[in-house]
Amino acid sequence: MSSIKHHPSRAMLVDFSAGNLGTAESICVSAHLHFCDQCRNELMRLDQVASKLMSEAEPQIIDEDLFDSVMSKIDALPECTKIRKSDEKSEFPYPVAKLIAETKSPLDWRRMSSSVDVARFHTGQNKYEVALHRICAGGKTPHHGHNGTEFTVVLKGSFSDEQAVYSEGDFLLREPGDEHQPMGAQNGECICLSALAAPIKLSSPLGFLMKPWLRINPM
Repeated sequence: MSSIKHHPSRAMLVDFSAGNLGTAESICVSAHLHFCDQCRNELMRLDQVASKLMSEAEPQIIDEDLFDSVMSKIDALPECTKIRKSDEKSEFPYPVAKLIAETKSPLDWRRMSSSVDVARFHTGQNKYEVALHRICAGGKTPHHGHNGTEFTVVLKGSFSDEQAVYSEGDFLLREPGDEHQPMGAQNGECICLSALAAPIKLSSPLGFLMKPWLRINPM
């Protein structure tokens, strides 16, 4: 666990603690928390602060219908955004294992390139495409730039790019304009969870050949 070097921002953890983070982002943060003692401890501290502030706040009378509406929304939150221990039979953190279970069929891995496969999830939101990406041992993804925000959590193995090496549990944020070329480790495949807001932009002149595979499908 101590090898984790890349984490969500404190602002993201604050929003996660307050329940203000979107579904796709929450799934990624939850997956990271499965691996990261440091962020779990920080989240616990934030929850304690919020609890203390609530206990010190002046009680307010609220409309009963409003209260019922709020509670209904809480009950309707996707279970996969909650922090829970994964089933011992699953190789993935609970939120990812939950998404896989809800597909009710084997993961539908689709080939994106000679080195990369993708399996997309249905998450009930329309802002991000949430998917697993699998890079074969020693495989390279095409060099690409980002047209929108992308969150990535390494679930298995490791990969590297021009900036760093990323191992299990690492949480990455890519912003519009960022460019890189991830490469899987030589000793085994790498599987990552990603939430992508816009299609990537391939730097290669032959990028048009992959355009049908680069459409994102927020679900």
